[in-house]
Order: sequence, then structure tokens, then C-alpha cells
Amino acid sequence: MSSDREGIDPLVRDARDTFRKAFGPMEPTHVVRAPGRVNLIGEHIDYNGLAVLPMAIQRRVVLLYCKRADSNVRIVNADPRFPACTFTVGSTITSSAKGDWGNYVKAPSQALAIEHGPLEGMDGVVHSDIPIAAGLSSSSALVVAVAMALLNANDLAIATLELGELLARAERYVGTAGGGMDQAICLGAQDSAACRIDFDPLRLTAVPVPDNWQFVVASSLIDAR
Repeated sequence: MSSDREGIDPLVRDARDTFRKAFGPMEPTHVVRAPGRVNLIGEHIDYNGLAVLPMAIQRRVVLLYCKRADSNVRIVNADPRFPACTFTVGSTITSSAKGDWGNYVKAPSQALAIEHGPLEGMDGVVHSDIPIAAGLSSSSALVVAVAMALLNANDLAIATLELGELLARAERYVGTAGGGMDQAICLGAQDSAACRIDFDPLRLTAVPVPDNWQFVVASSLIDAR
């Protein structure tokens, strides 16, 4: 999480343009970046408590935001296919229709409100270059980005592993009973390494990737939804 004064990242640049169009004269004060992931070993076993070996990829979700003085959240997606998401942060947030992208914004917001009580909200713009429904965890990256933004906006800090476990539970808000791999690697990934992730309790162990190795992540052209 950082201020982005340079504007070099094209996702940040485009998201800033969208922010100005959506919110007028206000300027975003912070940017959060959360990576997608690819899983190397152990598909569909993390929700049974078995170890997996994912790694983060270069593609990511970007969230530009500024803090509000009330508990409202207004999130605009830079992709015009997705409508704006507006709600009030609290311990009970009514979900949108099944499959609505805004549920991945509401999920961490509700979980953090349950954990920490009343929270101040934010205005933000989401932008991403992670292909949708491609099995690269774009949804969990969004959950992590929103959580990190809300934590910062409220001057809160949660240890990485504790937050990973919280967000794994939080994402069940959308109606899927997934495991904790996606959130854990998004939060705990390391450069030039995959991570062995164990559960009960959650642990991450870096597994260095040799410098001369390359991984090709190719689309099957089949929608994972």
C-alpha cells in the first residue's frame, strides 16, 4: 500500500481518470495493489485443510481511494460492464444479487466491521488486468485490496496470517465455501518464490524459484464461472 505520486502504473493512471469523473474535484490519497495467483500444486484441496503451492503473478487489482468522514462506501469499477457499488459499512450488509461483483467489496467490509466495530468508509475506484473467471483469483485479490484499504482508512493493522484467515472466512459471504489459499498468497507472496501454504494453523513457507525457470500461464478459453 503506498501513495502513487509518479503515476507510472497504467492501471493507476486510468483509475485516477475514472476517479475524477466519478467523484468530481476529490483526489484519491492512496493506492492498494493486490496480485492474482496461479497454483502450482494442490488444486481444490485447500478447503480440506491440505497443503498447496501457489505463487503470485504480475497481474493485479488496483484500488485508488480516499477516506470518508462517515461509514459509507462508494466503489466504482473502471470497467464499464460493472455498475458502481454503494453501501454502508456495518456488521450486517445486505448482499447484492448472486454473481454481482460488489459482493466481493461487501464481504471484507462486513467482516472487518464485525471484528472491529464501526468503521469509516471510503470512495474508490477499482481497476484490474487479471482476466475475469480465468482461475487466477481476481475475486480474492479484490477482497484483499478492499480490506487493506479499509484497514488503512481506519488506522487499523492486522497481522498477515490473521488477516488471511479472516478474509478466507469473509469471502464465504458471496456463497462459496472456498479455502484460504487465495487470500493467503495474495497477502504473503514473496519475490522470486512460490509459497507452501499449510492450514490449521495457517503457515506460509517460501519456496525459491530458480532464476532460470519460467512459468507460462495460458488461458483455456473456458470461463471458470
